[in-house]
Amino acid sequence: MTLDQIDRLVAGLPGKSTLIETHISWVILGIDFVYKIRKPMRYAFLDFSTVEMRRLDCEKELTLNQRTSPQVYIQVVPILEAGEQIYIGSGGGKVIDHAVQMVRLDNERQMDVLLKRGLVTTEDVEALAVYLSNFHSRSPIIDAGPTAHGLWLDLADILKVESLTYDVLGPEAADRLRHIVSQSKVLLDSLQDRIYERHALGFTRDVHGDLHTRNIFLMPEPVLFDCLEFNDHLRQIDLLNELAFLGMDLESYGRSDLWQEFLLKYQLRLPVVLVPKDKVLLKYYLGYRANIRYKVAALRVVQDCNTLNIKELKKLFLNMTDYFEDA
Repeated sequence: MTLDQIDRLVAGLPGKSTLIETHISWVILGIDFVYKIRKPMRYAFLDFSTVEMRRLDCEKELTLNQRTSPQVYIQVVPILEAGEQIYIGSGGGKVIDHAVQMVRLDNERQMDVLLKRGLVTTEDVEALAVYLSNFHSRSPIIDAGPTAHGLWLDLADILKVESLTYDVLGPEAADRLRHIVSQSKVLLDSLQDRIYERHALGFTRDVHGDLHTRNIFLMPEPVLFDCLEFNDHLRQIDLLNELAFLGMDLESYGRSDLWQEFLLKYQLRLPVVLVPKDKVLLKYYLGYRANIRYKVAALRVVQDCNTLNIKELKKLFLNMTDYFEDA
């Protein structure tokens, strides 16, 4: 679909609808429902370049997210075009794309919104720890585990935005980016044996993969949505990698206290930090998650699909480098 077609689709929906654009999707917030539509694009980590590929990914998203939020994820629906009309559902017209249909929840209960208002409590993160430890306990154990080299390649992908970093944040920032990538290889090589040991202990599981606070609603029971469906490698990970995204996000809001409380309660139910090297690995994963956030923001600047300014991009860069201060 094109942005013009998206605009026509939104205009034809009943009531007032809001369009949100991410670097890989269009999300339409309707009165009662949400529709998520993939952009026709291809990256190294995903391929949405054809209608069929986008349909298959919609089906996968539906299946995977029904593990944690079956009350939210309803179905995959076709998007049709008949003349100048673009609409969702069945009937005459040509199928031009597909969308995942979801129940719209109260955005006021989204965890990032509550964090900004200072309304997330220790009781909230304790409930989240209970929920996540239960979900992780029943998540399938994966046969193929991470390696030091594979984890380094994931982090080194940040070099794709090296030139933008140089242009926007300056040569010192670009040098720091290269230094982090280089030194992280040394660190991960030193952790290789422990990475293998953790995999043998069953810590590599098929989990959420995108566990930050925008993807959590704090309802009477926490609701997780929008798991990372388009790349198995990035979702089938060590539990420390999974938790690190939440930890990095909480710390970015200045709430290290909530992160530590969450980790304590989670650890009581499902111990994941067993030896000192696990703490070192967790810190690496926190930095890796900040690395992803900076890379995504940089890609969005390239796409020019949001109003992220240089000050905000620099803040994300500094947040990432803080985790690698010893590198």
